Amino acid sequence: MSERLDKIFKSPTPKTKLVSYFVGCYPTPEISLELIKQAIDNGVSILEIGYCTSEASAEGPIIKAAHDHVLNNGHNLNDIIKLVKDIRDYNQDVGIVLMGYIANLYKYPISNFVDDIKVAGADAVLVVDAPHELKEENQLREALNKNGLSLIKLAAPTTDDNRLKDIVNIASGFLYQVNVSGVTGVKSASETDVANFVKRIRNLTDIPICSGFGIKSPEDAKKMANSGCNGVIVGSAFVKYIQDNIKNKNLPQSLGNLVKNFTEELN
Repeated sequence: MSERLDKIFKSPTPKTKLVSYFVGCYPTPEISLELIKQAIDNGVSILEIGYCTSEASAEGPIIKAAHDHVLNNGHNLNDIIKLVKDIRDYNQDVGIVLMGYIANLYKYPISNFVDDIKVAGADAVLVVDAPHELKEENQLREALNKNGLSLIKLAAPTTDDNRLKDIVNIASGFLYQVNVSGVTGVKSASETDVANFVKRIRNLTDIPICSGFGIKSPEDAKKMANSGCNGVIVGSAFVKYIQDNIKNKNLPQSLGNLVKNFTEELN
């Protein structure tokens, strides 16, 4: 497990961590870094940095459009890893999770990818479309474990108890609790349903739980924090804000203010 992630979750403040998702290099590598710096400065505990693919099957229209923008600009996984290094040079404490799809890593290939992200300063990887039965997922998990990095696993409301046991036994860093079925950025989460799901997971493991999907506002984040989770994950709301204000010269600062609105509800 990543020592940095372990330290983040053992820290008593903030009580509930804000995990923020950004599409790496969106809208440009330079602006992406400035946006992320502002997120760090305004209290984000863990960054999920999406690496782009044309087959983003779990993404809703907001994040899919950002993926397409980055790909159309000619950026790839190497550029995302460089961004991770720049983020780590800026801050030694924030958690960094690379999030995306298995095909990119298979092509890299996996062993080289893990070596490169460790040098860059990442803490973990989350692969959206790689169940634990997949050979490549096992190769990735083994390589990460050898390097002291974490493989973040997803658990959805539709996950049955037997499968949930298998997932929590191999998860590391934290468990990404998916609040709603479907793609990102579309549905809203139910506080009651999330709390019940947290209880299901807590019966099986003490791994930190971060609750994501359907958290669109600071008020949503506060409600989800009351579910008993250790962190709340906000993605589409931040990506949409960037899209809607992409021509604003003060976009990084204004995004930082938005992030602060979320973190203030979690302290």
